[in-house]
Amino acid sequence: MRVSRRGLLAAAGATLPVAALAQGGGAGPVRLVVPFAPGGSVDVLARLMAQPLGERLRQEVVVENRTGAAGLIAVENVLQSPANGTSLLVASGGQVTIAAALPQPLSFDPMRDLVPVTHLVDTPYIFTAGPSLRQPGLAEMIADAKARPGSITYASPGTGSVTHLMMEILNQETGASFLHVPYRGTGQAMADLMAGRVDMTLGSVASVKPALDRGELRAVATAGHARLAQYPAVPTTTELGIPGMDVRVWIGLVARLGTPAATVARVDEAVRATLALPELRTRLEPLVLVPVADGPAAFGATLAEDAARWKRVVTRGNITLN
Repeated sequence: MRVSRRGLLAAAGATLPVAALAQGGGAGPVRLVVPFAPGGSVDVLARLMAQPLGERLRQEVVVENRTGAAGLIAVENVLQSPANGTSLLVASGGQVTIAAALPQPLSFDPMRDLVPVTHLVDTPYIFTAGPSLRQPGLAEMIADAKARPGSITYASPGTGSVTHLMMEILNQETGASFLHVPYRGTGQAMADLMAGRVDMTLGSVASVKPALDRGELRAVATAGHARLAQYPAVPTTTELGIPGMDVRVWIGLVARLGTPAATVARVDEAVRATLALPELRTRLEPLVLVPVADGPAAFGATLAEDAARWKRVVTRGNITLN
C-alpha cells in the first residue's frame, strides 16, 4: 500500500493504515496505540516499525495516537479493547511503572492490568546545560546545588516524568538540591533552556540532540555506565562516582491482561524479526533509539525492577502530582 504524505501528517487521534493486510493473518488490524502526539520518539518508532511488523504478522498494522492525562487516556483505550492482541500500547515508564508508583486515583492498576509483550528500545538520557550555567561539568553543578540549595533550576516535561524522577534520584543520592521547573511537554522547556530562563535538563538524547549539534546546549554527563557513540567525550555518571543513575529508560509493547500467551508470543516473534532489520536499525540510529527486543519474561522483569525503583523514589521524596 502506498502511504501519502498527507496521511503521515494526520492529526493526533487519527488512525493511519501503514501495512497491507494479508489474508489469514488474524482477527482484524493490529492497533499500535501511542500515548503521545505525532512526531515524538515513541510515535516515530511506532511508525517506522508498523509496515515491516505488519508484513511479519500478515495483518494490517495501524498507528493510533491517543493523547491526554500523561498518556493514561491511551492506557484506558487499550484496557477497554478486546484482549486478543489487536490493541497494543506503545508504552514508556510514565504509563506503566511510574503511573503505578505515583499516588493518584486510577480506575486501573497498570502493573496488574497490562501484560508485557516486548521491550522494544532503550532511550539513553543525557544531562545538558543551558547558556546560564558556567560550571564546566556535572560534578561542579552538584557541588553548587549542595552549597546553595535551589540555585540551579532544571526543566522537565512535567511532574512525575522520567526527567523529574531521575533528577530526584540525583538529589537523593548526592544531597544536592536542584530546583524543579515542570513544563507541559518538551517544547517550551527546550525554548526556555536555550534562552537561559532555566539552567539545565536531563532528557533523551533524541530530544536535545538538535540543540547540542547547533551548540545551543552543552552536554555534561550521560546517565548510566556507558558513553554514547554520538558524544564519546562526555563522561558517564558512573565515571563521576554518582550512584543510582544507571536507569534503563525504555519503550515497549504491552497488552491488556487476558491476552492469550500464544498471541503475545506471536507478536514478540514478529517484533524481534522487525527490529533485526538492518534498514530499520539504520533509521533508529540517528534517533538514538537502541533496539533491545527482549521478550515478555525479560521485559516483565524489567518492569518489576522499574516499578520498585520509582516507588522508592516517590516515597522517599514524598512526590505528589499536586
